[in-house]
Parts: sequence; structure tokens; C-alpha cells
Amino acid sequence: MGRQIIQEDEILSVKVNPGWKKGTKVTFEGMGNESPGAYAADVTFVIAEKRHSLFRRVGDDLELTVEIPLVKALTGCSFPIPLLGGGTMNLEIDEIIGPGYQRVIKGQGMANKKEPGSRGNLNVSFLVNFPKDLTNEQRTAAVSVLGDSG
Repeated sequence: MGRQIIQEDEILSVKVNPGWKKGTKVTFEGMGNESPGAYAADVTFVIAEKRHSLFRRVGDDLELTVEIPLVKALTGCSFPIPLLGGGTMNLEIDEIIGPGYQRVIKGQGMANKKEPGSRGNLNVSFLVNFPKDLTNEQRTAAVSVLGDSG
């Protein structure tokens, strides 16, 4: 009697562990296609990262950009920062937020696969929103208060 090819469906589950990065491979040996006279092939899954609406991953660190109004950038502020797990933490800023200002929150990034229990950092950058226009009185007041502080 001749050999037949039989098609079977099988569900393979991949448990994605915390800290796995894009490109991590999971292989199921001998679970792929089989043909007469040959060994069954392997099935390999390659991890891809889904884009997050707030955070950007850089290694084990996360980057977050927060928009704040100019007055808060100049006078300091306190506001909630979203965390990856869904919670928030209050971030207090007492200094002036200038171009390139960044606040690092240690241990609030991604899990580190190589060092269980450790996490990367959350790097918070700020996008300062300037007013669209100012009245003459506001311009005069700004010059009076700030002078040539550059």
C-alpha cells in the first residue's frame, strides 16, 4: 500500500515571559510538516513587539513623553505619571524644565530576562506647550518678569 499525506491541525501555545525582546525565538522541535521518508520539521515562532500607546521600549528601559504647559515648565509642577502595569505615580518637579530635560524613574521599565527581579528604568521626557499667541499686555508682563534670562 502507498504512503499517504494526512493533514492534522495542532495548536501550539507560546508562553511569553516578562523581559523577552523582539526577535526572541521559541522552537517546537519536530512539530512541523512531515513528509514520507523525512523527519518532521521544526516550528519556530519569532517574538514581535506590539507598539504601546504611551511607552517606547529601548532595551529594558521605557521612554515616555509628557506634554506640559509653559507655565508649569517654568514654575514647577506635580502630576501623575502612568506606569506600565496600569498604575500611576506622582512626579514632583521643582526645577525649570528646559530643552532636553529628562527625569529617570529607576526600576519602572521592562523586566530584565537575564537578571530576574530587576527592571529597566522609565525615562520621562517633556514636551513644553507654548501659547499660540500673547496679548501685548502678556508680552510686556513676560518681559518684565523674565527680562533677558537666556
